[in-house]
Parts: sequence; C-alpha cells; structure tokens
Amino acid sequence: MAKIELQNVCYTYGPGTPYAKIALKDVSLSVEAGKITGIIGHTGSGKSTLVRMLNGLLAPDSGRVLLDGVDINADKKALASVRCRVGLVMQYPEYQLFDETVEKDIAFGPRNMGLSSEDIAARVREAAGFTGLSEEILSKSPFDLSGGQKRRVAIAGILAMKPEVLVLDEPAAGLDPKGRREILGGLLRYRDTTGAAVVIVSHNMEDMASYADSIVVLRQAQTAFEGTPAEVFARRGELEENGLRVPDAVRIADKLRERGVPVPEEICTVEAEAAYLAELLSLK
Repeated sequence: MAKIELQNVCYTYGPGTPYAKIALKDVSLSVEAGKITGIIGHTGSGKSTLVRMLNGLLAPDSGRVLLDGVDINADKKALASVRCRVGLVMQYPEYQLFDETVEKDIAFGPRNMGLSSEDIAARVREAAGFTGLSEEILSKSPFDLSGGQKRRVAIAGILAMKPEVLVLDEPAAGLDPKGRREILGGLLRYRDTTGAAVVIVSHNMEDMASYADSIVVLRQAQTAFEGTPAEVFARRGELEENGLRVPDAVRIADKLRERGVPVPEEICTVEAEAAYLAELLSLK
C-alpha cells in the first residue's frame, strides 16, 4: 500500500468566477515509504497546489488524499495530527524563522507536539545533524546566519517533528552546488534512517536524476507521464515540448551515441556517466 496517495484529485481556484483557474484535474499519485518521488512541470502546471494537498492545507474539490489508506479530509479535527505526520517545507522556508536561537526555532514543532524536554533536545540535535548544522550554531540567532544556513534551520524544524511523509517545494532553490548537495544529501539520509516517504518538487533536472526514485511530470494541471528518472528523461522530446530540459548528462550521452559510443539509456547522471566512460576507456 502507498504511504500517501492522491486519487483523481481536482481543484479549481476561484470557482464560479470570471477568474476561475483549474489547478489540478483528475490527478493521481502514490508515494511509497522509503522512496523519493520527484514532481516536475512547467510553471503553472499545478505542482505547488499538489503539495499543499498532501497535508491538508488545501482540500480537493473532488477526489481523495489518503494517508495509510485513510482520507485525511474526512475528519477536519484530525488535520492537526496529519500535519505532524506529513511535514511540508514550502519554497524559501527561511523567511518563516522567528525565534531568538536556532535551537529554539528547531524545537518549535516538537514542543507543540507536547514532547518532554529530553525528547525535544534529542530531536533538535538529530535534525541538526541531518541538515549539517553544527552544535555551535544552535545557540546563535537564526538571523545572523547565511542564507544557506537559514534554509537548513527551517528544514531541520520540520525534520525534528519526524514526519512519516516529507514534502518539499524547491528545497535547494537559489543555493550553490555545494549547498544543494548538502541539503539534498541530508534529506537522503533522513529517508534512509527513518524510512519516510519523500516528495520533492524541483526545476533542477540534475537533482531529480540524482535523488529521485521516480518522477511525475505535470502538464496543464494533469499528470502527463511518470516513471524512473531514466524512463522519464528518455522522453526528452515530450519534456522539451513542455518547457522542461533533460539533465546535462543525458544531453552528453546523446552526443556520444551519435559518435558511436554505446552509452546505456539508463545513465542520466554525471557520476554514472563518468564511471561508465572510465570503465570503457580502461578496457581499451
């Protein structure tokens, strides 16, 4: 059974008005525990609306959102519990920091869950570890940190709640390559340690190729197609028609095949491509 699932979800902003806009139309999606699902699509395709559905910030006009097989919108009183189980990190979450120290900011969610001081302290340090925050930073004001460090603090605040489903909208947007690797690597460690289901929305195709187990492509409020990264990026023509690009490694592989180098179709990351070419050269 999927950990979290959308079944034939539809949603329209401003229904019945001249400004009505269909955001999602008959969208179905399932995410298993221990898997990372990437969501890609052109601006306006419905990605941000979709992630707000996953923890009940938006309720569908029709269709269902299931968590462990239970409709999260069936009982509005249970939504607070759902939002502890489904952690949502919106774009630029660092703008939501507010407390006087990093430690207190990360502890906000666990404290509201009614945990003991000992459990809160343990969760804060565990979440800081996942996001690469040092012990010394915990006592600092979050407003004295760099942009990348603030992003880590904000993500750590969600991880400290130990969500069973972690949903992130462009978690590495605006960061340099090193910062991207550190944040996404931390999310990978969180998945591996806890077995959580993870959903990541991103415009960065290299990130999707490197970290996602499967990718869902949205187009004009609907699911266009889905599959493994290799399967999705093999449909490069359809992606480009919808304003999406394939990873650089896929483009390079295409050029190499044109020159007679038999690069396997499933290779879609720079690391895998480099390893394949190194092995190929060693055989010559």
